[in-house]
Amino acid sequence: MRHFPLPKTTDRPDVVILAAGDFPHGEVARALLAGAHEVICCDGAAEEFCATGAMPVAVVGDFDSLSEKLRTQLADRLHHRPDQDVNDLWKALTLAIERGAHEITVLGAFGRREDHSIGNLMLCATRMNDVDIHVVGDRGSFDFIDCDSRFESFAEQQVSLFTLSPSTEISTIGLRYEPPQNHLSAMWQGVSNESLGAEFAICTNGPTIVYRKF
Repeated sequence: MRHFPLPKTTDRPDVVILAAGDFPHGEVARALLAGAHEVICCDGAAEEFCATGAMPVAVVGDFDSLSEKLRTQLADRLHHRPDQDVNDLWKALTLAIERGAHEITVLGAFGRREDHSIGNLMLCATRMNDVDIHVVGDRGSFDFIDCDSRFESFAEQQVSLFTLSPSTEISTIGLRYEPPQNHLSAMWQGVSNESLGAEFAICTNGPTIVYRKF
């Protein structure tokens, strides 16, 4: 059974992808960005990231939102991928995998446009079997599973579950509410559950998104 610790300010992720949503402001998200060994920026995020004085190992995209100054400054780190059939987050995940990443933390996936926020989350869910992906926002984190898994938690932590198919069987241990008849027939049904202690478990046979509020 896989185990998912809670993201912490002391974590030092190997690879962070900074997407082009709102720049991270939450304490955990900012610490993960500052502590990352490598940061790959979607091109729309590079300006704000470089303004902090940091440098990404790579910038990925079609560079339609990258200034001429940064194009020159980061010339040896630019990965031009003009394919319009996928977005820059998809391209950045692909690059990270090509570079050998086994685990990726995605920041900046939310904000600015609501449709992009939903799209980024669904995109990460579709790639859960390519690489371990953790999406961290300012108020909580998302993980993606398709098998039985355990999650570090704390009493009264808010937890939400989303199965990507209504036929998915799902049950829980250590949460206050059990999915009705071991199914979530609509994606909103698993919102605002509650952890009872230091750990909970999800038993599922299909793609499932697990959200834990900090």
